Amino acid sequence: MTEKQFTSGPALSISYFIVMKFGFTSMLLVISLSFIATLNAQTVVGEDTLKITPKQQIEMTTDPLDLEIGEMIFDETVTKVGRDFYDEFFTKWNNPTQIKDFSISIKERPMPGIGTQIRVFIDEHQILSQFIRPNQEMIEMLAEYSVGLATQYLVNYQEIQAQLQSEDQSGTGIY
Repeated sequence: MTEKQFTSGPALSISYFIVMKFGFTSMLLVISLSFIATLNAQTVVGEDTLKITPKQQIEMTTDPLDLEIGEMIFDETVTKVGRDFYDEFFTKWNNPTQIKDFSISIKERPMPGIGTQIRVFIDEHQILSQFIRPNQEMIEMLAEYSVGLATQYLVNYQEIQAQLQSEDQSGTGIY
């Protein structure tokens, strides 16, 4: 039976090429696939050499460019008030839709004497801009309101996408 050996030599140059060409996310995919391959290996030779029989090899079936990470909530706050708002928003958030490829950004602009301006974005579309003072009750109420706005935005987005893909909206291209 033929066996392949995996060592740490060319892996470094391949990983550098992947990071430079496709980005860090692709590198994470390659690392995770190689980790799975090492877990499936049964024969260990030496400390840093691993033998895998051909039956145990794992083929890379997904294209690294197809990898998507969705439903992310980014914290871009700078003060305690902004961080408290983010924590409240994150605690109350629950995605009501089947949409998985979106991101929510919570940004903050400190305004001395006024408080701070909280801005909530979904995929670079601003859905909320509100001034708030360092009052815990107000922070909780604004976070709950923001979760409701984000939920409604995503539900409307999903309905519009469904309407655009219905039979009434699709055509043959012939006038």
